[in-house]
Amino acid sequence: MEQQRPLLSRTASLSDSCPEKKGCLSSMLFTWMNPLMDLGNRRPLEMDDLFQLNPDLRADAASARFSACWDMELRKASPSLASALFRAFGAKFVAAGVLRFVRDALQFIGPFVLQRVIAFLLTPDAALSDGLVYVALIFVGGIFQSFCFRNYMYFVFETGLLFRSAIVTAVYRKSLVLSAGAMAGRSVGEITNLMSIDAQRLQDLLGHLHAIWYGPFLIITSCVLLYLQVGPAAFAGIAVILVVTPVTICITRVMRTLQKQLMQVKDSRVKMCYEVLGGIKVLKLQAWETNFAARVAAFRTDELRQLTSYLLARTASTSLFNGVPSLVTIATFTTYVVLGHSMDTSTALTSLSLFAIMRFPLFVLPTVINAIVEASVSFQRLQAFLLEAERTPVGSGALEATGILLERAAFSWEQPVLPKRRASALDDTVSDVSFQMQTQGICAVVGGVGSGKSTLLSGLLGDAPCTKGTVSMRGSVAYVSQQPFIQNATLRDNICFGLPYEYGRYTAAVGVCCLEADLRVLPGGDLTEIGERGINLSGGQRTRVALARAVYQDADIYLLDDVLAAVDAHVGATIFRECIRGFLGGKLVVMVTNNLQVLPQCDSVLVLSQGRVVEHDSFAHLVQMPEGYLAGMVANFKESDAPESQTEDNEPNDDEFGTTPGHALVRVPSSEVADKACSLMSGEDRSTGDVPWSVFENWIQSCGGPYVAARVLAVFVLAQATNVAATLWLSYWSDQDQRLDVRSHRQALFVFIGLNFAFALLIYLRVLGLYLAGLQASRALFSAMFTQVLRAPMHFFDTTPLGRIINRMSKDMYAVDEDIPSTWVNVLSTLCSVAATLATIVVVTPWFVTALVPLVCFYAASQRFFVKTSRELQRLESISRSPIYALTAETLDGLPTIRAYKVERSFQKRYMDLLDCNQRAYFLNFSANCWLGLRLEVSGALVASFATLFVVLNHSHTSAAFAGLAGVSLTYAFSVTPALNMSVRYLSQLQTQMVSVERVQAYAAMPTERPLRSLVPPPPQWPQHGRIVFESVDLRYRVGMPRVLRNLSCTIQGGEKVGVVGRTGAGKSSLVVALMRLAEVHGGRITLDDVDISAIGLHDLREKISIIPQDPVLFSGTLRSNVDPFHMYNDEALWAALKRVQMPASSLDDVVDGGNFSVGERQLMCIARALLKRSRVILMDEATASVDPDTDRSVQRSLREVFCDCTCITIAHRLHTIMDSDRILVMDRGSAVEFDSPKNLLKRRASLFASLVAHTQTS
Repeated sequence: MEQQRPLLSRTASLSDSCPEKKGCLSSMLFTWMNPLMDLGNRRPLEMDDLFQLNPDLRADAASARFSACWDMELRKASPSLASALFRAFGAKFVAAGVLRFVRDALQFIGPFVLQRVIAFLLTPDAALSDGLVYVALIFVGGIFQSFCFRNYMYFVFETGLLFRSAIVTAVYRKSLVLSAGAMAGRSVGEITNLMSIDAQRLQDLLGHLHAIWYGPFLIITSCVLLYLQVGPAAFAGIAVILVVTPVTICITRVMRTLQKQLMQVKDSRVKMCYEVLGGIKVLKLQAWETNFAARVAAFRTDELRQLTSYLLARTASTSLFNGVPSLVTIATFTTYVVLGHSMDTSTALTSLSLFAIMRFPLFVLPTVINAIVEASVSFQRLQAFLLEAERTPVGSGALEATGILLERAAFSWEQPVLPKRRASALDDTVSDVSFQMQTQGICAVVGGVGSGKSTLLSGLLGDAPCTKGTVSMRGSVAYVSQQPFIQNATLRDNICFGLPYEYGRYTAAVGVCCLEADLRVLPGGDLTEIGERGINLSGGQRTRVALARAVYQDADIYLLDDVLAAVDAHVGATIFRECIRGFLGGKLVVMVTNNLQVLPQCDSVLVLSQGRVVEHDSFAHLVQMPEGYLAGMVANFKESDAPESQTEDNEPNDDEFGTTPGHALVRVPSSEVADKACSLMSGEDRSTGDVPWSVFENWIQSCGGPYVAARVLAVFVLAQATNVAATLWLSYWSDQDQRLDVRSHRQALFVFIGLNFAFALLIYLRVLGLYLAGLQASRALFSAMFTQVLRAPMHFFDTTPLGRIINRMSKDMYAVDEDIPSTWVNVLSTLCSVAATLATIVVVTPWFVTALVPLVCFYAASQRFFVKTSRELQRLESISRSPIYALTAETLDGLPTIRAYKVERSFQKRYMDLLDCNQRAYFLNFSANCWLGLRLEVSGALVASFATLFVVLNHSHTSAAFAGLAGVSLTYAFSVTPALNMSVRYLSQLQTQMVSVERVQAYAAMPTERPLRSLVPPPPQWPQHGRIVFESVDLRYRVGMPRVLRNLSCTIQGGEKVGVVGRTGAGKSSLVVALMRLAEVHGGRITLDDVDISAIGLHDLREKISIIPQDPVLFSGTLRSNVDPFHMYNDEALWAALKRVQMPASSLDDVVDGGNFSVGERQLMCIARALLKRSRVILMDEATASVDPDTDRSVQRSLREVFCDCTCITIAHRLHTIMDSDRILVMDRGSAVEFDSPKNLLKRRASLFASLVAHTQTS
């Protein structure tokens, strides 16, 4: 028998567009979703199962339409983002409004039929056929309402989808062209919020925007019909609405202000999270997790305080509008009675039915107001961002051939929007620069720390604005930054960088950059994904990959920022000879360098000092100048006794490869990733199946526990019971109207008023109670998640993109903070309403049970069938969202490189592909909601029809009292469809939103490092000597991985200065990892002054050791807060430390923000930080690699003086920095192969250390 083809094959789904438009009836009934719903019911969906978006819904189409309209707006004096969006996508939104109008007009069938049915019941000889006509009218009207409403929602959602696509792509595209001043005022967290929260709010607004007209339409029409029922008494209800309106306006203004403030503090909190997690390794090494957690907690406290204020205003708004129908009812009926009219059943219940119609727009009005308030703030934020100044590219000017021309040019980062870092210093500013280069040649740029070398290159790229003079450049540009930009992609993709792969050209680029041996080590060769920010490459390898990228571009002009600093001398010499002077010999090269040895081979040298060009000529001429700046630098450099070398070798060991982000300290073995199909990053965890009850249970527990939940639920039930009691009392009152005297009428009126006021009060209490409980849950969940993430082992950060973590701390926490409590309010309200409706109908017409049971079964089955698909679509949407934020962060990190290579379009294409992938799941999830909603609304129409049918069939046995109860039953029955509709909508929202809680809780339950503090801490004065003993130490980064340290045994005496050398992969950095316990040893032990370090807390250990990394990390704040983060030292001590490291500063309150300090200055700040700490044990990883030779020599002298009695372990990259060490530890393949004084090691011709020195001298 032929095997049946799957309903939705993976191959077909990848190539087929969504079949939503393959038939009018299919589109209206959403039957095109059946195959996907069926597949999702049989197994968890995967991304490959999903239909592709239709072309008109894809990001490129949306972006093109919006860009055209936005360009038109930009020609106006006051551009409007809203106008551009509605001009681009408004047609379908208007069509949706027509469907909404038809649907809302059909709602008034209910009150008409109710009035006619009551009259039918009170007429014993009425024909049954008349009643059956009313039943048919109810059913047909309900079906048409469902079709109109679902397709209305669908059209609105499609428009919102296009809004979101257009906005996020516009924000991303704008971030690629922002000027330096505009970019300096923006953080990654803020831009992420614009894309995630603000763009989503604009989409959410569209779901409520038609309420601006359909709300008044329903209210006014209801009031007109109400006037026909109760006459002038209707004006009393209208008066209530008019009185409430100004109050609404005031509350709206307050909410708008609070929302704007909330978004500002939210941006600050996300920015702080991004900084903390981006510098997590520094935090762990410095034992700062607890202190920085407190900083983030302070930001979070401010955010929750602002959120509390906003939710209180929102509670007042929600309660007011939920209570307005009751106030209108009271005012109308009171006036009606006071005017002397009798309260008959038909008038009372028909009026009540009209009040029910009026209740819905008033019920959603708070949500509408909230959406408008939030969206207005988001519109302002997004429009302000899109109107920011853009970078001005450098033009070719008068140049007719390849070349660079600067005429009295000045480049400055100082902009009015930038925080002032100094009052007068010009360290990051270049002034009065004039020089010209044409066709080819090498110009070396040298100078002291902060002299403006990197700023000069930024000025040539157009990133640093030219404030005076002119700058011209003709020719294609390749750029290598001081901190190389590495993508989360394969090594080949990083080198090709958007260009087609050409074997010969690629091989040449890899060869001249000394990368062949490195490629042999990678598990997948150059097709290995090397991780976010080059997580699995050393600093030298990252530089060589970036240089290979530049070479592969075959550009005309090469701007190289200190590319020789991170490679050893012989590799550097090879790169300079084979690559810069050889392969790029016919190019124009501007090369910033601190390596004075290469200057004689450059065509010219440009010397900068304090932002000004002090010398510019050939090396031979400048070095002969008696009092010349360069001549002095060269003379001082020649005084060095030892050759300069770095031990990064070009022959990596097979056992190790790569480093963690931004630091050359922790290496990840290649065998760890060999089983991961050449991907060095972990996939995002994804649950399947039902959202576990434990997630709901944990959220309830975070709210305050079962007691709080029971109290909140009791208020919801009591509120609904009060509402039902008020309706039943009105039915009783109208039925007894003819038999009541004036006093009894007043008593009945007072009871009715009391019940309605009680209902209004309980509405306020139930909303307030749930919001406060939700705030408690938000506080607890974020605290648990962030604390656990900070305590996660380093391997978690090594394999998890930062964008993925930030996604949970921004988008998922937004859902926890604001969406989930609001959705819980709506879920409990609608469920109580549905339960009360069905119970009332069953009590009045018991035969209704025969129809209710199958309808409830159908409802439950449909809901169950739907949830399996919807839940997985929501999870896929959440997972596919993380790469979007990761790419955003990656793009902002590498913005200068992306601009220099002019690959903005390539990155935009990649971004839009990721967005389309995310929108596929998002779009289909909403379509699944429409699929379910239509079917359940039809079942709701059947409920109303059957309720009417059973009432009609009992008309011959009807009394006046029964007519009143039947009227109450039908009043509720007519509202069951919108109640069912809203309950399904809110239940599905809750299911999908609770996925965010699940994701947050997953991080809150991660495994952590060992305890920070030990139960028995070491003595207060420990360590006194700094004696370190490695006893047969074996180290694996995780269980199942190969050893990176093998039987390492050595003793470092207290106060001894030890240099650690070895080829790449020898285990130098692993030694530091073991000592700092970033990974726990698997054999042997390490003691510090006879204390086993594995027996004490991590902070007990790390607080006693100072470490100076090669790649410095600073945090937003001031110079003071970065050198002394926790205010432990006075100003005199801070100034003394800064003076020792020759750090130029005018004030301790100079602002540190983004990149307003050079890499060299950042290194000096980190050294000053270590000088202040004065630990007994110091670990240094070539802390002065990015400073000029004079500063290097001075800092090295200061380090020797300050740490003269300390144990110092230096991971050596340049051999001259360790030649005065007491002993040299030579490592190979994870073991100590040599350990002796430099003098003794050099005497041994066969020693590995001697060979390294010899290799340096020959280079």
